Amino acid sequence: MAKAITKAGERIEKPVDVKLNVLPIFGSLIHLYAYEGPCRFGGAEELTNEFDSNAAAAGFKAFKEKLAALYGDDADVNILDAVHIPVSDEFYYHPSVFDELTERMADVDVIFAYGNPMPRLCRELNSRYHKPFLILTNSGAITTTVMSDLICDGYEDVYGAIDWKEVTRYFHAMKAVKALSRTRVLKMIRHESDAYLTADFFINNDVLRNKFGVQSTSINMHEMMDQLHNGDGTGNYTLPIRDVYNLNDEDEAEAEAITKGLIADADECWMDEDKVLKSVRFNVLTRKLMDHFGCNAFTAQCKECCATTRINQEQLTYCLGHSLNNECGIASACEGDINALCSITLLSSLSHKAPYMSNTTPLVLDENGEIVSKNWFGDAPCVSEYPNELYCTWHAVPNRFMQGYDSEQAHYGVGPFASNARFGATIRYKFEEDAGKEITLMRFNPRGTKMLIVKGTIVGGTGYDRYGCPEGIYFRVSDRDKLFKAQLEFGNHLPLVYGDYVNDLEHVAELLGVEPVVFQ
Repeated sequence: MAKAITKAGERIEKPVDVKLNVLPIFGSLIHLYAYEGPCRFGGAEELTNEFDSNAAAAGFKAFKEKLAALYGDDADVNILDAVHIPVSDEFYYHPSVFDELTERMADVDVIFAYGNPMPRLCRELNSRYHKPFLILTNSGAITTTVMSDLICDGYEDVYGAIDWKEVTRYFHAMKAVKALSRTRVLKMIRHESDAYLTADFFINNDVLRNKFGVQSTSINMHEMMDQLHNGDGTGNYTLPIRDVYNLNDEDEAEAEAITKGLIADADECWMDEDKVLKSVRFNVLTRKLMDHFGCNAFTAQCKECCATTRINQEQLTYCLGHSLNNECGIASACEGDINALCSITLLSSLSHKAPYMSNTTPLVLDENGEIVSKNWFGDAPCVSEYPNELYCTWHAVPNRFMQGYDSEQAHYGVGPFASNARFGATIRYKFEEDAGKEITLMRFNPRGTKMLIVKGTIVGGTGYDRYGCPEGIYFRVSDRDKLFKAQLEFGNHLPLVYGDYVNDLEHVAELLGVEPVVFQ
């Protein structure tokens, strides 16, 4: 079965689909006359204007070919037409040089300079356009001179790459930051609660809006729940005279098709179809409302909404919706945690894989070798093999495309969140079968000034056949206890992706101006 993408979901911009628009600038120095001096030497034929012109033309051609070879098939990077900007040994750029650039700059996300871009050109590009500026040259001497001039003179968003590999890493990091800045969150709330320190798991919304560019639209959970009921779009209990977006017959048919496919493809399902359908219907409504409000990410309070008992009345949970959203590239986070949502956006952008968000805690054994809080954590061989060395990351929102959006659909089960009434469909996944694979986890601190980056190795899994949240991954880290002390500043939910993305996230941290705190 293909990913469960709804019609509304097809119109939602996904972080992974965002592209970085790069304007390549090739700089060159073409001498007007043949002469030697303190920084110029060579044979007679190498000192002519013609030689310099031909060398610059060949360099520009090779530059464009290199860009095409590296990024022609890159899903994250859009290379705009490259521009050759030469300068003579008068070291003067006529203002007309920048006329064409000014007309093109609206579509540019980053200026990439290569070749021999003289310091004056770099200053001019930065002061005129205020775009992120990345420079790579074949000689570190010129790079460091230009960089120190720009950085110490107060220019912002200036970066230097040591080789093409790092250029690529910067491009991908910049694309991820661009995707983050385009995030518009639909946030389902009961009210702005004090159940946590803040509703968004950040100290204040200025971090989101001013630093990350993330905006959110709140919708009351009663208004959203009422729209689950099929209607004619002209009002419901909480919105009596407004146009509303209740599920309609077309939406119901779509939800039924998704439900049947979800059950048919599962290795096993421990729920009645009608109860799976209730959670799928909520996801269809979620995407319908996201589309209406111009949002491309979703989160919902759990505890606050659960306390109203409407979740029990409607017999659904949000877990399956988060799984279905994330596996098709729509960032979706539990518990109203927009901090985690930012991490999901960045991780999906960098990896082209569906993230998994979960509670992330050390696995602690008591003096008798028994697991503390055993009601959450199940026994597994790795627990005794690595006593008091492991972490566990656990929730009810794995998905079928954690290995990649274009990978084969993973094996999975479908089980209930609620153990008694057996409602609230969740994806169940045997994480122990991924033993040996690397994972990368991340989260910002609530001030938005630091980024926790963790690389671990899966050694086991837990909770596949249980209800509720306790399904997840046992993984090893370099130092469990030091990680726990560091994590105290960051919080509980650490979204993850499969693979090693530590260096990529370090570049993202640099671009965002936050301090990376790395465990690997």
